[in-house]
Amino acid sequence: MIPGGILANKYELKALLIIGWAMSIPPPLMYYFARTWTDVIPGIILLQVSGFNIPAFNAYIAGTAERTKSASNFGITWASAPLGVVFSPLVGSALLNWISVRDIFILTFVFFSISTMVLFFMKPQPALENDAKAPRLEFPKSRREGTLLLYLTGAALAWSVAAPFIPLYFQDALSLGPSTILLLGALQSLGAAIFAILLGRRADAKSRGGTMALGLVLSSTGLIGVLLTRNPLFSFPLVFLIGSARAPSLVGYSILSTVRKGASRAGQFGFFLTLESLGFVIGSYLGGILYTLNPTNIFYTTSTSFIALALLAWLSFRSKAEPAPSEPSRESEVVALSQNSKSYSP
Repeated sequence: MIPGGILANKYELKALLIIGWAMSIPPPLMYYFARTWTDVIPGIILLQVSGFNIPAFNAYIAGTAERTKSASNFGITWASAPLGVVFSPLVGSALLNWISVRDIFILTFVFFSISTMVLFFMKPQPALENDAKAPRLEFPKSRREGTLLLYLTGAALAWSVAAPFIPLYFQDALSLGPSTILLLGALQSLGAAIFAILLGRRADAKSRGGTMALGLVLSSTGLIGVLLTRNPLFSFPLVFLIGSARAPSLVGYSILSTVRKGASRAGQFGFFLTLESLGFVIGSYLGGILYTLNPTNIFYTTSTSFIALALLAWLSFRSKAEPAPSEPSRESEVVALSQNSKSYSP
């Protein structure tokens, strides 16, 4: 993520987005032609490396969003990912009635290719001169930024403690079948998409800290509800609530896009995303240990952590950050460069 942030400060954002998306095209073909599990490894590595442009992606959102609607723009844009997950299991299971699992990879290759071509129609965002001179590593420089880094890393760690093992819990504790578990997963993704949009709009209209806290409390309610009810029927609405877990972090990144005076567009995203990714890795490992000891541990750990993080967010981000004095001129620079680049945009 840090190298991606450095590149996003030096080069045009649209080009980096296209390169990253294009790197995701070969892996499905590599999976299609794989004959052993070791043949799949290069494709997995390439697919993961293609995410280097996430700092550029966040910077692009921040650059095109109005300052007063940044949370809404982050929420709506990132909601597209879980929304796709809502339909993909249903489509995939239906297609398996006519084609093989291996042929699904060909269809995935086609979708990745189409999504990459769509990016060519986006407006360019050229690099800013000041960003190109920015430090390679942009550490938090204020208490507000440090608190935000603590929140984003902690939220990633807390969520990944439970997230990979929720389907396993449904199978082991509630004896649910694969089709029901897939349906619950689709409902959770639907919740993630809807809450990303609703909480993003609420954050722009009201307190961002309060909105972040609300999302975490809703997700905690769903987690504890699943544990206490142990009822497949009740699991459906509760899983929908669990989907709100990641929406507060999108609000957090919208705060990051406006919080620091003189920060580069992408450098700060690179550092924050790197630590967040480490949180995901550590949390998954910790969750595996906790689940082995007792499956209920993951629910209690994540719910308790979410409540603590909700309190942190509510106390730290109750009021919106005031626009930095130099920010209007900076936004004017972005607009001017975007206008100048229209001559070579598709």
